[in-house]
Amino acid sequence: MNERIVCLDIGDVRIGVAVSDPTGTIASPVEVITRVGWTPDIRKIRSVCDRFETNRILSGLPLNMNGSEGFQADKIRAFCEQLTRAGFDVLFQDERLTTVTAEEALIEGNVGRLERKQKVDKVAAAVILQQWLDAQKNKEEKTMNNERDDEMINPDDEQYALSEGDVIEMLDENGETIRFTFVDALEYEGQTYLALTEPEEDDAVFFLRIDSDEDGSDVYTAPEEELEDRLFEQFLKQREQDDAE
Repeated sequence: MNERIVCLDIGDVRIGVAVSDPTGTIASPVEVITRVGWTPDIRKIRSVCDRFETNRILSGLPLNMNGSEGFQADKIRAFCEQLTRAGFDVLFQDERLTTVTAEEALIEGNVGRLERKQKVDKVAAAVILQQWLDAQKNKEEKTMNNERDDEMINPDDEQYALSEGDVIEMLDENGETIRFTFVDALEYEGQTYLALTEPEEDDAVFFLRIDSDEDGSDVYTAPEEELEDRLFEQFLKQREQDDAE
């Protein structure tokens, strides 16, 4: 990567701004923009992008805890559509709990309450951007190290350890490749399940059970509706525990 990317944590009142280094390794907070209106806001964002010689923008997207989009996400997409029309290349990154992470980082750094309020938005933007940069680097490493044409990923194999946001490929019954976004893995009643979403569609989380066929190859099976409800409850509990840790 030889071009910086500017990240926006877009709120109703303020927009936190962060930027990557030219190598796409480190995210740094830049500033906080006080919102005035779409036109002046976009003009200010353009001045930031011009300063760092890039038209690439990563926007945080506030998803619900089950991965679905709500009213706030619709507002972010509407604003980013204007950025796209203005000539920017816009990408999105799940921003769930990033403000909490930023607040905790500032508290650990002994930053006072007033100063935290002034800085939290741009630090949150840096958290969002760093998560995205790390995910991109992981994907690049997997592409370089794993030559696996038409193979399915085994989530229990450390070589193919999955991280949230990874796109995985599977073969359907017709032998065609289908793609999903990995969210999490969970154990329920002695069975392993993958929590997934579809990358091109903003659907809620769904689950696939991992079984083995006679040859020992992985087989992925969708649970019945009643079981899926219980899996979703388990999924939410697991996410809450992970966030608490």
